[in-house]
Parts: sequence; structure tokens; C-alpha cells
Amino acid sequence: MIKFIDENINNIEIALKEGYEEIMGVTIKDGDPINDFIGWVTYIFTIVKNDINYTGRMNLLRYSENEYLEALGELVGVERIQEKGAKATVKYTFSKIFPDIITIPKGHKVAAGNLYFEADESIELKIGEREVSGTVTCLTPGIIGNDLQVGEINTVVDDIPFLLLVTNTSISNGGVNQESDENLRVRIQLRPTAFSTAGPIAAYKYYVLTAHQDIIDVHIYTPEETPGIVKVIPLLKNGTIPERDILEIVEKTLQDESVRPFTDKVEVLAPNSIPYNINFKWWLSKESDVTIVTRNVNNAVAEYKTWQKEKLGRDINPNKLVQLLITAGAKRVEIIEPIFTKLDKTKIAQETSSITISYQGVEDE
Repeated sequence: MIKFIDENINNIEIALKEGYEEIMGVTIKDGDPINDFIGWVTYIFTIVKNDINYTGRMNLLRYSENEYLEALGELVGVERIQEKGAKATVKYTFSKIFPDIITIPKGHKVAAGNLYFEADESIELKIGEREVSGTVTCLTPGIIGNDLQVGEINTVVDDIPFLLLVTNTSISNGGVNQESDENLRVRIQLRPTAFSTAGPIAAYKYYVLTAHQDIIDVHIYTPEETPGIVKVIPLLKNGTIPERDILEIVEKTLQDESVRPFTDKVEVLAPNSIPYNINFKWWLSKESDVTIVTRNVNNAVAEYKTWQKEKLGRDINPNKLVQLLITAGAKRVEIIEPIFTKLDKTKIAQETSSITISYQGVEDE
């Protein structure tokens, strides 16, 4: 890590002692109380120099963090993407038919346990009907409101006469946490490429990453057989394949006239999922603790699954699994599945539920 000034504590102490001896015309002996004072001054100098180095690093994109990184982003017009609440479609059912239009007001609240959702817009129940649907947003921002299954949002918080029941007809999604420093740093780095319309690949990448903070990777290409068509394939955190709503957000961002060159036709597509199984045998050396190594082996499998799906086009590589298992403490490994599979950038490897781990016992060296 870069240092703007020397903060070595020994160098500071030596300089202070030499300066004191020169000014005072004395030689400091061991046990002299002045050593304690110089030690305290050295400590203060070290803190100050650490602060100076930290402040300097906060002015560099590579090391900057938190509000300092946000300030660097302001210089090129990049703001941190803030957290958002999950959304869902909710059906409202009334116990009777009305002769007039009934309005469910904007902000009307429903709930799933301790999570509250409110209507995005006013919703009108037509004359002669008992049911109407609308979109609601979780009041608690972040991913906590995601993945509520159909029927889980079922509590009326704000009473409306004759409103019999509510239920979500879609799985809640779209809730995101505040953008991480790592993602923000990447977008700031890419920002200069986006000052013109998104002709360069790096410019398209910038706008895709800006569209949604859960996007961690994207492949952008123009097929040789269809010049003028730009295909965009995003990937979400944890190797998640984006649903239609996320693809539409990206597409809307890239269709803006200030972003897309006039001659480009943009197509936003989900990556193709390539499934693989995990099946292997492993042995232990006599000196190792089977309980500890078994736990480490399971952790290694989890790490491999994460590694395998965190980047588009990453080949299904059993050698990586072997490496992790040996590091975890296995003496020998025999991989049955997966087999090496070459993937292009339009594909993402995803493990199936078929995971077989067979411990084969202890072996001599």
C-alpha cells in the first residue's frame, strides 16, 4: 500500500532522540525519564503520520472508501446507488360490489409479518368488480424484502371498508442494498468512457453497472452476422441469472438517446445456465483430524460453487475444486463430476442439487 510519508516508529524515535541530544548537548542514557517523554511524542507523531497517509490514500481511487470515495465520484458525475425496497404485485379483494369507483390510496399499507409494503400509486376498483391489483414497495429498503413467496404478503394494515383480503400474486423482488465501495470504484473508473454515447464496450459496461447495483459482470458483443446489433448479457450477485424485470431496467437505461448510438440496436439477454453436478471421493492422512478436515472440505465445496458462478464464461474446472480440497486438508481427491467444460461469455455455470461427497478413510503417506 502506498505511503506518502515515512511512518516507521523506530525512525521517528531515533530522529527525536538525536534532535534532543543535539539541542540539549547531552547523551540520553537508558533509564533516563526523558525516554518516556520521547516515547510519548513518538506515539503522537506516529498517529499524525498515519492520519496523513490515510488522508493521502483517500484521494486515490484505488484506496478511497466510504464518503471519500463518493467525493471522488462527484468529480466525474458518479453517485453511489442507494438501497431500494423490494416490489410485488398485490391483489385486493373486497367483500361486495360497489356502484361507484373505489380508490385504494397511494401509500396504503399491507404487510408480511414485520415487513410493511405500501402502494406505489392510487389503485381504482372498477364498478361491478370485487378484485383489483397494484404494485407495492417494501418500506424497509434492501434485500430483506426479496423472495416473499406468493401469498406471504397477506395482512391489511390500513383499513378500507369492505376490503376482505390482500395477497401478493408475484414473488417480491428488486430490493437492493446500498452499492458497495467495490462496485462504485469500478463505475468511477469506467465513467470517462461514458462521456460520449455508449459506442465503446467499456461505456456500455459503465451504463449496465449503473442500471442496477446487483449486476457484478456483463458481456457485451456484436455478432459478426448481425452488425449494428449490440447484445448485452448481465449477471447478478451470487451468480444469479437476472429475471425479466432486471433485464428491462438495463434495457431502459441503454435505450436512452444520450446513451445509445443512433445506429445501435441493443438486446439485453439473460446468460445461458450450464448445470453441473459435484461428485468426488476424498482420503485423509493419518495425522489429520477427520472432524476438522470434513468441515473444511464442506467449506471448500461451498467456496468452489461460489467461485464457479461469479463470472460469465468461467469454464467448469474440476482442477479448481481439487486445489480447494487439498488446501482444506484432503490428502487425495478423485473427482467424478464435474468434468472440464469450456464456456463462452454468454454462459454461466450453476451447480445442481446433486452433490455427492464420499469420505474414503485414512491413507498412509
